Amino acid sequence: MKTQNFFFAAAILLAFTPQKVISACLSYPPAISVITGTLVRLTFPGRPNFESVGAGDEPETGFYLQLKSPICTIGELGSSVSEPRQNVTLVQLILQQRQYEQLSPELGQSVTLEGKLLSAFTGHHHAPLLLDNPSLVQKAVR
Repeated sequence: MKTQNFFFAAAILLAFTPQKVISACLSYPPAISVITGTLVRLTFPGRPNFESVGAGDEPETGFYLQLKSPICTIGELGSSVSEPRQNVTLVQLILQQRQYEQLSPELGQSVTLEGKLLSAFTGHHHAPLLLDNPSLVQKAVR
């Protein structure tokens, strides 16, 4: 009887839980991931100390996707490029020059991108996840 009550209570809880909360974690390559967020340009400190542009570190400016809802990834502990991640709200984009040109008009707008996710693995990576060679799936409605 206690087991039935537990399962009944769990079913009720799941029925009233918003769908946004119940979501699957994304996978690393070869899977292609589709994510939506606001396209932003951010600057972080780079070499030599990765601490402060004002103190002389090189500025590293790039495009990032600021996510409205956090995402997570399934990966392997200790892997340099597929580390499991939780509650990620900022994704760094790995772009070629033509992609910067294509995405520039969308800065500040909500966009949907698809590409291969990687876990950050160097000091030049300023977000927990990277989206490699993303393509624009959907632009913001203006």
